[in-house]
Amino acid sequence: MRKYLAPLPLILVPAFLLACRQEATGLLEASQTGDLSNPTATRADADAELIEACGKPASPDGGDSLRRQPYLQQLGTTSTHVLWSSARGNSSPYLEVATPDGEVVDTIEASKGASNGLQNAASWAVKVDGLEPDNIYCYSIFNGPDDALIEHVGFRTAPTQDSGAPARFIVLGDSGEGSEDQYALLEQLPTVPFDFMLHVGDMAYDSGTFAEFDKNFFQVYESLMKNFAVFPVPGNHEYETDDAGPYRAVFDLPNNERWYSFDWGPVHFAAIDTEQIGDKQANWLKEDLAKSNQPWKIAFMHKPPYSSGSHGSEKAARRAFSPIFEKYGVSLVLTGHDHHYERTKPQNGVYYIVSGGGGASTYAVSESDFTAFAEQVIEFLYITADESQLSVHAIDGTGQEFDQLVISK
Repeated sequence: MRKYLAPLPLILVPAFLLACRQEATGLLEASQTGDLSNPTATRADADAELIEACGKPASPDGGDSLRRQPYLQQLGTTSTHVLWSSARGNSSPYLEVATPDGEVVDTIEASKGASNGLQNAASWAVKVDGLEPDNIYCYSIFNGPDDALIEHVGFRTAPTQDSGAPARFIVLGDSGEGSEDQYALLEQLPTVPFDFMLHVGDMAYDSGTFAEFDKNFFQVYESLMKNFAVFPVPGNHEYETDDAGPYRAVFDLPNNERWYSFDWGPVHFAAIDTEQIGDKQANWLKEDLAKSNQPWKIAFMHKPPYSSGSHGSEKAARRAFSPIFEKYGVSLVLTGHDHHYERTKPQNGVYYIVSGGGGASTYAVSESDFTAFAEQVIEFLYITADESQLSVHAIDGTGQEFDQLVISK
């Protein structure tokens, strides 16, 4: 295991992507620190256990036949969805799932997926069922017998609430410019041992087109998404194309693909669409939170009810959702939109964090009466939660932890 004073993972980026990147426009290193009174985040390669169990992912033809690398969706305790795009549209691909010792659990024929916006490529999807909670599995994708597209890809299913296993995840937002800063932060993401990702929106600037999703999201995070599921919410930029049509096509999400919920260990997550504020979503949120008995409830959405940045607080979101958070025991709300980091003082028992430093140009931030700490910086969050404690670690684009929040039951 590596020792992390300065995180060291190397991510190879194709030369054609380097030519497309924008120049750095943000601030990679935090200029000040907030609360660092608690233990800092554990540092370990995120995929170390998966590689030990399954080996390193390998594409026999160098990956030429994969137009979009596989990525996990709706990963839960006993199932997951695997999506990918292949240049061989006339084949009959299938996915094989095995245990780390090589026992084949299932072989599943792929079905045609939704439009992917890629030329001369077919999109495919497989739903894998019948898995055991909190277990590592290895999958391989084939175009036909002895024609592998990719092999030895590991993933871990979610733990159950009563297992005692924690939820470990990363959070980022406002990332999708294809900038040098986005790639710098990418190098830091796998330096913590997480199990899944949340994205709080604006992942495909400027307008959420298929081409922008491909260039500024999938090509950037493909090395992570084959192993770790991403649970996103749409931002305002995703809605600039066809009512967020490309967003809804490239992701395979529960419910109506705009707002949804899921559980992971001791945490219930509610994904909220701040471009669709209204009674329909608010009523769904009330019912969803009321049904959950998880020790922790976390909401994530794009526009922040509390922010001291250039956009400021989204009062419509505050009016619509904050009373629901307070009534139904939400402890933490994660947002983006403003391109800075900000942690609030508890607002009627609820903490709010703006994490909009995922790689797009950063904005100046001031302080408000609700602000506990704020910083203009490229950053992401690493969050862990067990039955009794939820810990948030804010980490900048150089890998340094600069703020924390610990909530105890």
